Amino acid sequence: MRKVLLLACMLLLGAMSVYAQSRTVTGRVISEDEPEGIPGVNILVKGTGVGTATDLDGRYSISVNSADDVLVFSFVGYDPQEIRVGNQSSINVTLVPDTENLSEIIVVGYGEQDRRTLTSSISSIKGKDVENLPITSPDQLLQGRAPGVVVNTESGEPGGGMNIRIRGTTSITGNSDPLYVIDGVPIIASNIAATTFGQPVNPLADLNPADIESMEILKDASATAIYGARAANGVVLITTKRGKAGKPVVNISMYGGISEPWRSPNDLRVDGPTFERLQNEASRNNWVDRYGSLDAPNSAGQSYQAPFANPDQAIDTNWFDEIFQTGSIRNLDASVAGGDERIKYFVSGNNFFQEGLVRPAQFERSSARMNLDFMVTPRLKIGTSATYSVNTRDRALNGNAIEGALSTAFFYPSNYPILNDDGTYFRPFWENPVAVANETDYLMKTTRIIGSVYADWEITDGLVFRSTWSIDNNLVEEDRYFNTFLAAGAALNGSAQSFVTRSNNWINENVLTYQKNFGENNINLLVGNTLQENQFLRTQAFGQGFPSNSFKRIESAAVKNSSSTGTSWGIASYFTRINYGYKGKYLFTANMRADASSRFGADNRWGYFPSVAGAWRMIDEGFMESIRSTVSDMKIRASYGITGNQGGIGDFQALGLWGGMRGGLNLGGVGQPGGPASYVDAPGIAPNQLANPDLRWETTAQFNVGFDVGLWNDRLTLTFDYYDKQTKDLLLNVPVPKSLGFSVLTQNFGEMENRGFELGINAAIIEKEDFTWTSSFNISRNNNLVKRLAFPFTTFTRDYVRVEEGYPLNSFWVHVQEGVDPQTGDIIWDTMGDEEFNPNVHRQIFGSAIPRYVGGWTNMINYKNWDFMAFFQFSEGNNTLNYGRFFFEHGGERTTGYSAQQLDRWQQPGDVTDVPRMASRNYSADLRPSRHVEDGSFLRLKNTSIGYTLPSPITSRIGVGRARFYAAAQNLLTWTNYTGLDPEVSTSPSNLVSGVDIAVMPQPRTYTLGVNLTF
Repeated sequence: MRKVLLLACMLLLGAMSVYAQSRTVTGRVISEDEPEGIPGVNILVKGTGVGTATDLDGRYSISVNSADDVLVFSFVGYDPQEIRVGNQSSINVTLVPDTENLSEIIVVGYGEQDRRTLTSSISSIKGKDVENLPITSPDQLLQGRAPGVVVNTESGEPGGGMNIRIRGTTSITGNSDPLYVIDGVPIIASNIAATTFGQPVNPLADLNPADIESMEILKDASATAIYGARAANGVVLITTKRGKAGKPVVNISMYGGISEPWRSPNDLRVDGPTFERLQNEASRNNWVDRYGSLDAPNSAGQSYQAPFANPDQAIDTNWFDEIFQTGSIRNLDASVAGGDERIKYFVSGNNFFQEGLVRPAQFERSSARMNLDFMVTPRLKIGTSATYSVNTRDRALNGNAIEGALSTAFFYPSNYPILNDDGTYFRPFWENPVAVANETDYLMKTTRIIGSVYADWEITDGLVFRSTWSIDNNLVEEDRYFNTFLAAGAALNGSAQSFVTRSNNWINENVLTYQKNFGENNINLLVGNTLQENQFLRTQAFGQGFPSNSFKRIESAAVKNSSSTGTSWGIASYFTRINYGYKGKYLFTANMRADASSRFGADNRWGYFPSVAGAWRMIDEGFMESIRSTVSDMKIRASYGITGNQGGIGDFQALGLWGGMRGGLNLGGVGQPGGPASYVDAPGIAPNQLANPDLRWETTAQFNVGFDVGLWNDRLTLTFDYYDKQTKDLLLNVPVPKSLGFSVLTQNFGEMENRGFELGINAAIIEKEDFTWTSSFNISRNNNLVKRLAFPFTTFTRDYVRVEEGYPLNSFWVHVQEGVDPQTGDIIWDTMGDEEFNPNVHRQIFGSAIPRYVGGWTNMINYKNWDFMAFFQFSEGNNTLNYGRFFFEHGGERTTGYSAQQLDRWQQPGDVTDVPRMASRNYSADLRPSRHVEDGSFLRLKNTSIGYTLPSPITSRIGVGRARFYAAAQNLLTWTNYTGLDPEVSTSPSNLVSGVDIAVMPQPRTYTLGVNLTF
């Protein structure tokens, strides 16, 4: 019996041992500072290769062999913890942030990554660092804050366009804007308005900047290749705020202020008496040049007579005072965020209003956002992100329009009156500037919905499937009425235009991610596919002949006309990425994406875009141990990859197209409308373009090498990158024999390069309990070069801009002026070695709008409850064509005003100046003097603010969690040698035309007062 009992006990102990070996431990890992679960925490059974990772909600499950097993919990930015299992079947862990080595988690394509293990070149901007700025769109947050990113505000018009280039322009005639991805949704960021008024509007102004949590700028091919065909120009990932577990947090922010020109336009004007004296001087000089002296009669025997006998009695109309205004600005943001372990939410609303400097320009946005995340089961999570916005713009006719308010204010001489004696507008030639400001009736309304729904399913530990459906629907309605007080309306008894434009974009993405740790090896594998389609529809109507100006709808017009058009495109994609790390210091990344676009022929529809990258964390090597007290971080990175661009052509460009026409109106034929193919009133069709089945993608190959260094526990960090981007197969119009019926054919013909470097420095200069001072500085340089063209070509009015091999884009083509002869006052031209100057021969490239260096410098100081911020933006080495000087420096045009530069003209022997003697021969219409190409470099105090946060004893008594009051200014100071209104703006911005200024509305100097409240 004793033997039987002993055997039974042994069997029972054996069974207990087997049970212990197969025991499963579960639990949840949360953060000390945030009660929500932490996904991706590594959990290892110490001394073994057994491990797992937490799911999206921070939960885990792991098998242990013994009660003596020790679980090691580790996550980047937190102190690791070791816990003995014992007899526990559930172990919940709270990780404590590692204040000494706290790392930064940033968003990458289709995921997140620790910056310490990053192999790519990515810049990050946090929403909290740029909050409360008086801006209309998120892309303005990029200005001067990320190395390698050039952001120019093309106009001071509220809601106006921005020009953004990441590491240079990669296309000549195609799209060079970055791809914008908002909460995983690639949005349509192109301007779809039917009319530009000289300046495009900004589609990103539909979004509320206050909703942004962070913005990541993907720059090298390793970071961007996961987006393949649309990533040649870089990618901007915008992540909006989401709810967190805990009690609801309510935030209310509001500010209001005024705006004015940072440089008074009156500094550029010539008053009425001075205008007449200049006219007399030009008249005398022209008489002498033609007839030899003032005493000599003309061919009709007439003696000289000044055009203005009494200049000092001339009237003086200040056209700028008549059209400029002190603009107002106001903003209100409200949000609530919160949730529990299962559901989290963020809901916000916004109203923004801003008036432009030139009447009647104004912009108003009303928007709402809802972000929702719901944990259905421990392994299934669903959610949505949605924003709805309605914008209205009262647009001012401006920009390069010859009859714009600002351009005519320059053109109209100051000795002209505003009104005739009968009270009508004085209009000797083109439109009166005051009439343009007072009578322009152009309303643009944009309604936009951007939304997505997603589901995350954790199939098993470390294996997650995510499916997302997204939409970006944009409706633009434009109504314009020319009343009878305007010349355009008076001739037609009133005329009206109406445009309704729709852009409907849907995307489906499916991504499978697998993450696993094998001892000291870490692997993250991603595979996925994307389907996307965009439809573009436009209906337009025109009417003329209205009963009175009280009737503005086209239904009241005596004569009506209308048409419609539409097109579409689609992309199908497959992609994969692998991240591998060994010991956390040897890092490798590889991407591959395949895209098929409907814009290309069947033989070249697919494009393949690979990339590889590696990084070495030197700081983790043993030989670095002796200097770790000084050097806290050091990493070397390198990458190479290929990305694409399909934006260089229109839809169906590879096909031979025919268009249906009748009476000159497009009746829905696809492609570009051709000339009327009708015979009398019979409908017909005609060929619109030649087929090119060999058409393929523009591709950009990029090499990048960089390093990241941290000193003194990362009190000082430096990031440096050098890149080389080579673009080939540029999509350009190439001449073909005219016997084919067309003069050009879109082909892949052209090469271009962008090379440069970027440097970013961040410093915690002072870190004390009551006083902190942090500073960040960045500088970058990009060298652009056109390497191959079918032929050089010119663009812009009067061929001022030239594209030619061996020169950068945005190069100016002018007659180089070497000075003004001090004795005669005539221009000294560069004759390129010839004896005589010939304006038809001696024209050459002189300067470019592309800057040598760009960057920014930010300082943030906190002293007790006070905070101060100053942000400087700079651009150096760029040229700006002051195109207005071509018109407003002249030799006696009676109907054109003068700019203030004319006051620096040569007047007598010995004068040293670059403005020649006032005579027609020095201001001929066939001359393009290089003096109009000015140095556009500038240093600008872009943003500054000072704030005070009420002490907590006060806020607790009034029932407020936090209250901050502040005063801020934008464009407060600008240092520049440029003589125009703004060195940054540009007329009709595009890849080919940049840095050209003629009567563009300048950016305003803005003063605001605001308050932030948290409950």
